Amino acid sequence: MNTQLQLPFRGWSRAEESSKHGSGGERIPRVGLVLSSGGARGLAHVGVIQVLENADIPITAIAGCSMGAYVGSLWAAGLSGALLEERAREIKDRPTLKALMDFNIPPSEGLIRGEKLRRHLERDLGSKTFADLEKPLLVIATDLDRLTPHVFETGIVSHAVHASSAIPAVCAPVKLNGRRYTDGGVSEPLPVTLLKKRFNLDAIIAVNVMPKPEEFETCSDHTFIKGDKPADRAFTRPFRALWQKINLLANGNVLDTFRRALMAAQLHLINKEEEAADVVIHPRFVTSTWHDYENFEQYLQAGRDAASAALPAIRALLQGGANLNQETISHEIAPSHTRLERHAA
Repeated sequence: MNTQLQLPFRGWSRAEESSKHGSGGERIPRVGLVLSSGGARGLAHVGVIQVLENADIPITAIAGCSMGAYVGSLWAAGLSGALLEERAREIKDRPTLKALMDFNIPPSEGLIRGEKLRRHLERDLGSKTFADLEKPLLVIATDLDRLTPHVFETGIVSHAVHASSAIPAVCAPVKLNGRRYTDGGVSEPLPVTLLKKRFNLDAIIAVNVMPKPEEFETCSDHTFIKGDKPADRAFTRPFRALWQKINLLANGNVLDTFRRALMAAQLHLINKEEEAADVVIHPRFVTSTWHDYENFEQYLQAGRDAASAALPAIRALLQGGANLNQETISHEIAPSHTRLERHAA
């Protein structure tokens, strides 16, 4: 693993030069942005990016995994925060999301292949390589053969993001160059340390959309949702009971148990990585699931709110006027009654 910043192509060279001097010749701090994994929660990254853009916060380099890699790759390719929001709004309902699912039959490697999602990303990225990006980007996946994190920084960006976003058991592993890769959130859900090793940065802003352990203890997070169904659907109860038995993702079934165990490990890793960041932006959601993309507005706004609250700490870093310890900025969005019913359905 190279620990020094390399500038092998013109995109990184532009980023390097622009980070040295502002318009008046003053040195602009080199700030890295880390975007965590988190499924649909990762839409909050878009709201954060919008606030950073509007506040003219300079970002020198980006690292992301899973949904953080997806959003980060589009931003690094030059899509604005406004255009990223347009992309988020395209998944307007559950049928639209299902249309992007290419189901594996039989699902021996995973429930879906993920090729449709990769092609969806390639509408904007095409065959761009990391060298073609406007900002330096690190995409982190998990190497299933070596059982280690793998940092993608060369090659075709969409292929790296596909590998980084392959949720274990839900998505089939992605085969690249003779190796198998899965979700980067398994091994590096908030890759602050990896970004530090790759770049000579003055500060790192980390965006963590994952819940905190204490939120599960106090039952203030509903990532794993249980609940009764609305009374007007009583006629479907026999079918729901059958679906509960055959749906591997249903509460208490094998993939649900696997996801809970995986999240336990992820939260432990994230806690350590947050300590290595200079500012941690932590959007908060009371009700959410990993596939909850149709409720994009809640996530976008949560990201905006948390990033706006973090701006004073970020500006203090840029100005060098404060000797900051880690700042953690959180904002909680309360769910509506309708939203809870939709998840119970």
